[in-house]
Amino acid sequence: MPDMSFIPESFIDDVLARTDLVELIHAQVPLKKKGKEYAACCPFHQEKTPSFYVNPDKQFYHCFGCGAHGNAVSFLMDYEHRDFRGAIEELATRAGMTLPVSEVDHKALEEQAAMLDSMSFANAHFKRQLRAHQEAIDYLKQRGVNGTTAALFDLGFAPNGNLLLGHCESPPKMRDELLELGLIVQKDDGEQYDRFRRRIMFPIRDKRGQIIGFGGRILGPGEPKYLNSPESRLFHKGQNLYGLYEARLDDARPARVIIVEGYMDVVMLAQHGVRNVVATMGTATTDEQTQSLYRFSPSLVFCFDGDAAGRRAATKALHAALPHLTDGRDLRFLFLPDGEDPDSFIQAKGKSAFIEQIEHHSLSFDNFILQLLDQMEPGQDTAAMAKKSKLGNDWIRTLPDGALKRITQRRINEHTGVWRAAYKKNTGPTEPTLPRNKPQSYAKQTLILSIVLKHPDLLQRVLEPQAWFNSRVPEGFQLLATQPRARWAQSASELWGAEETKTALAIEFQGIERAETAQNILEDTLIQLHRSESDSASKQASRQALARFMAEQEKNPKS
Repeated sequence: MPDMSFIPESFIDDVLARTDLVELIHAQVPLKKKGKEYAACCPFHQEKTPSFYVNPDKQFYHCFGCGAHGNAVSFLMDYEHRDFRGAIEELATRAGMTLPVSEVDHKALEEQAAMLDSMSFANAHFKRQLRAHQEAIDYLKQRGVNGTTAALFDLGFAPNGNLLLGHCESPPKMRDELLELGLIVQKDDGEQYDRFRRRIMFPIRDKRGQIIGFGGRILGPGEPKYLNSPESRLFHKGQNLYGLYEARLDDARPARVIIVEGYMDVVMLAQHGVRNVVATMGTATTDEQTQSLYRFSPSLVFCFDGDAAGRRAATKALHAALPHLTDGRDLRFLFLPDGEDPDSFIQAKGKSAFIEQIEHHSLSFDNFILQLLDQMEPGQDTAAMAKKSKLGNDWIRTLPDGALKRITQRRINEHTGVWRAAYKKNTGPTEPTLPRNKPQSYAKQTLILSIVLKHPDLLQRVLEPQAWFNSRVPEGFQLLATQPRARWAQSASELWGAEETKTALAIEFQGIERAETAQNILEDTLIQLHRSESDSASKQASRQALARFMAEQEKNPKS
């Protein structure tokens, strides 16, 4: 399959956004509505009972019979036997779009296509070997991996010996390609051998599902425990993420994406129903990976071990993400309890407990910054506080200008006792400043309602799930968005009551009438409300745990 780097990624995303997958498939395979999805007998295998489902919200299809899954592009490729470019051209024509013209290096495309074919050949080989080696099957079962999950991620096995080399001896061109891609290694004396031996194989795909590399986990003792394909014309570790393709099949634009460190973490979280997960393949998070992740989702949660290595990895991820953390995006860090990783945690405690960890125990990026500052410059004396202030403000220089940066600066300055705004400009008229202590008589949701009624455009920020604890946007604001703006005051009286609406309309203090200052007040209020509800939930959980402990003690008193 030719590489489509000559078609801009943004163009491909635009084509998919303008394509109705239900309409596309229904023209070929009659679909019937079942709940929120559409069903039919699978076009890719013979069946009498429909097991082929199309999800219109997530714009993907999946067959529970044969495992076929994908989006509009993969459907045209598999059903109409088009190549990737042909599928994009067809979808673009349907959407009234024209492919951008570019100079094409046909030789490079042919070489790229041959390499991708060789990778597919190797993947098929590894899958056959997995089925033929009971020890590999037993290992996956022992790790808790079921057959459906193994099929979803195309897991395979590389046994001892040089079976891959042996299988591509007859087509020497493929052997040369696998040598260039690093799946076969050549010694100085010319002897060749398989790079991957006695390893569970994890194929690494690009965004289009094409296999560009492999990761291998050794079966039993040995070093290194994990081994990746070397850098090649196809594979660049710092630009790709394991599991991204599979995650996008489940949801093209999830509310958040969770970044973990290992292949098995991705696999087991997916098996337990957490599909919005990718892994960095054992490398520090790069700028390219962060950009790719924020195109995928507005909210990133880095999940690392709580040991020193995990903290170092999280610190690197923080600095990689800060330059891309524009207003409307979120960044959080979750450190699991000692001795746990996502794989072991979700197998022991389940999906709900893992989601609860993210919802209630992950750190916002600003809280993580304050934690790091206290660790790097311990102490509360003047010199230590000054160092913290300088270091913290140096870190956030890379944050894009906006409300998020201003609020983060203020948090660092308050934490270190520096009350003036950092980097204050001396040019132009002095802007009104928000009093540090807002009137205590105003409930936070009343203040948010006041801001929305005065500045209707800010309702969009209020409707973002990540702005609220547990992503629960208050129903009143959701209903308000369905009403004409001219009726908002009347609707607010119906939704919140006349007295609270009257209070909201009457709120007046310095700066609230200005859109920019009102946005700062809104962001600050949302953060405070989120924290107070999170703290309340944590305290409630602690009280319940204590109550259970005391009850157990009463039932089983020590003799």
